[in-house]
Amino acid sequence: MFIINFNFIKPLEEVNKYTELHRAYVAKQYEKEKFIIGGPKTPRNGGVVVSNECSKEELIMILENDPLILERVAEYDLIEFSPLMSSQNLNSFIK
Repeated sequence: MFIINFNFIKPLEEVNKYTELHRAYVAKQYEKEKFIIGGPKTPRNGGVVVSNECSKEELIMILENDPLILERVAEYDLIEFSPLMSSQNLNSFIK
């Protein structure tokens, strides 16, 4: 499982030009169950997504095709982790 930490590297006015394309792109990843939860950071200087059922290589390929990354208005960091505990409604993610 991965935490994807997006950081904007351009002003919000520039980021906003690609936000709808980004949201449409990540919506497809949620439909494929590659992403399980995410949203903008507060303050809005990027976003966070939790990914499941992806290899690191597959996830990098997905992220490198995200409009925010393609247009170079954001960068990302990956944090890989192995969940050991969760609330009861998220137990299906514990391996």
